[in-house]
Amino acid sequence: MTYQGVFKVKSSPSLCSSLGFISLLYYLLIRFPKGIPRLLLLPLIIYLFYLIPWYSSSSLLRGVSSFFLTWVASFKLLLFCFDQGPLANCKSYLDFVLVSIFPLKIKENQTPSNIQFMSLYESVSLFNKPYLATSLQDFWGRRWNRYSSNILRMTIYDPTRKTLRGIVGIQSAKVIALILTLVVSGIMHEMLFYYITCAKKPTWEVTWFFVLQGLCMALEVVLKKLARANGWTQVHPAVSRSLTCGFVVATFYGLLVLPVWRNGQNDCGFR
Repeated sequence: MTYQGVFKVKSSPSLCSSLGFISLLYYLLIRFPKGIPRLLLLPLIIYLFYLIPWYSSSSLLRGVSSFFLTWVASFKLLLFCFDQGPLANCKSYLDFVLVSIFPLKIKENQTPSNIQFMSLYESVSLFNKPYLATSLQDFWGRRWNRYSSNILRMTIYDPTRKTLRGIVGIQSAKVIALILTLVVSGIMHEMLFYYITCAKKPTWEVTWFFVLQGLCMALEVVLKKLARANGWTQVHPAVSRSLTCGFVVATFYGLLVLPVWRNGQNDCGFR
């Protein structure tokens, strides 16, 4: 099968055999010691996650499957390599596979005998009334797509902040970690658009959208600190909500919606 003449994917192995191979790799991964041994196996799984979305002739399904597999599941597995993240609590093979791919987490319940057991199918809340956000920090950190935000926090923000705080200071480490997290988010969204637009060359407008959000969030931190230091009057919530949502919508339309309309197509030219 050929996709826009950019790359080729052979019709064999089939999607079913690919999924079977992924199951085998999962089986091996959960039995490997944490650290380097698991990391050595991870590229094989990520490569298969890269291939699977191309089996769909729908741009929507390619975008959705690449989000859950190529991005989020890969990040979860990266955390699991160091025995961290949501997969670290899985006690069965089925739980491991489902939590890897879907927005689920292991729920801890307390029995009368005070013994904890794990049960699945507690879904992860994706949105928390984003229209009520009073700042960009509030919007991106606590209200919009909390599923990917949590994964980015665990894989990018927290490690970067902890690594740099002893070098550049606590506040500077937070700002750098914040901007880096948004840059990574932009690159991963660029990947989603790569699937949606049938492997067209990236324009990097999507990445710049998230870079812009990160820079503006860093500016918010500075302004809030100045406001507290100088005793400035707090902006009314109605005004801050309008400004926040207006800025997000305007930049979202210009840097995310328009590129998809220009380049998106449903059929990638399957043969």
